[in-house]
Amino acid sequence: MSTTRRVPRAVIAALKGGAGKTFITVGLVAALKARGLSVGVFKKGPDYIDAGWLGLCAGAECYNLDSYLFSEDIVRASFLQRSIGRDIAMVEGNRGLFDGVDAQGNYSTAELAKLLAAPVILIVDATKMTRTAAALVVGCRALDPAMEIKAVILNRVAGARHERVLREAIEGETSIPVIGSVKKMPLESFPQRHLGLLPLYEHPKAAEFVQSAARVVETSVDLDRLIRFASTAKDMEVAESTARFVPTRSERVSGLRIGVLRDSAFQFYYPENLEALQVTGVELVEISALEPVELPELDCLYIGGGFPETHSDRLAGNLIFKESLRRAVEGGLPVYAECGGLMYLSRNLLVDDNVYPMAGVFPVDTVLERRPQGHGYIRAEVARANPFYPLGTIVTGHEFHYSYVTAPVEKSADYAFKVLRGHGMDGHRDGIRTVNALGTYIHVHALGTPQWAEGLLDAAAAHRSMRAASVGFDNRGDDLKVLP
Repeated sequence: MSTTRRVPRAVIAALKGGAGKTFITVGLVAALKARGLSVGVFKKGPDYIDAGWLGLCAGAECYNLDSYLFSEDIVRASFLQRSIGRDIAMVEGNRGLFDGVDAQGNYSTAELAKLLAAPVILIVDATKMTRTAAALVVGCRALDPAMEIKAVILNRVAGARHERVLREAIEGETSIPVIGSVKKMPLESFPQRHLGLLPLYEHPKAAEFVQSAARVVETSVDLDRLIRFASTAKDMEVAESTARFVPTRSERVSGLRIGVLRDSAFQFYYPENLEALQVTGVELVEISALEPVELPELDCLYIGGGFPETHSDRLAGNLIFKESLRRAVEGGLPVYAECGGLMYLSRNLLVDDNVYPMAGVFPVDTVLERRPQGHGYIRAEVARANPFYPLGTIVTGHEFHYSYVTAPVEKSADYAFKVLRGHGMDGHRDGIRTVNALGTYIHVHALGTPQWAEGLLDAAAAHRSMRAASVGFDNRGDDLKVLP
């Protein structure tokens, strides 16, 4: 069975990363919402920070679209099913329009726009150029005529004369209309970290930032024309339920409690990952590692990514929570920790010349560097027994970490993953495990790695049975290590 629907939509792209794409997209979404429109928001690629901002200004979840992490059919289905009922859908691209994983631009924003049959609104950073901007737009159109660039928004324009020359050059050479011109603004107006905006939870004035972006767009962009262009998008046809998680409520998961460490230190979660667990009927329990309370009784714990280094003092000083978490792990609690979660479960976090004691689950330290230690898509094969994945499973995800782990200080640690692409922990291995805790630099998406949710549910159910029977368990092999 398939369904055909029409969703007004547009992909917001740029010529390069750092061109102001997120600021303008946030402003567009907030301005459209202020007009009373219901806006579906999506982020191209494996990004949590921009998605958080888009979700805030839309008042709805922002979903990721990535045909490397999951199939093209699922990308289309996820977009359509999560856009139905919205007045308009906005997709923020990533990097430059044609920038993908190779010279052919595979998995680029341009490829996504064609996959969604969505018109492209191209942002042009006009810093220190005039007619050259027209050459860049001409080149983009010529490189892939199958992709439809519908309009241009100029950014970082110096003044009225600069705008006039840019507009005349682009429209004269391409017939593509310029529908907006945003003036150059000081960087302190929107604090940044690494490759983009400061995370939503750490921004000192998040709501004011969104309102400011909306005001800029309202006075700088012709929203009526943008809406008209988005409405020219053609019908989409996809298989029904391709990207939906089917409820599987059963006795196996009935009454399970899965904790999610979610606070300003650990904030990176795909909404689909939580949805994949929720639809089964398990109870998700949100927990903060920053509050001086003990870990509640759980059947499993999921710790996502984030920036523990910006909260290192509070995390290190919260002895009550750290010690209760370590006791729970020693008692067999399954814990799945991604990136920032891995850092928190290490012995120490080293930042510059400072050493911050962490939870001490894994016998390694994590050391923060000033350059990325792993950045991009990653694939790994499950090569050793662990609580969550069957042997031979291929785990596909992405990594973006400025930290690395030191060599284990004892032999009780083991690595579950063999890295096939990417860096992981040392270029060859990833997935450190102790007892039933697994720490990894790999961020997985539940739509692309369905074994992830099943693994958490299996581990949680097994741990509940263990507690009920007061005996140990081994659900993925005979060489799992259990502390005495």
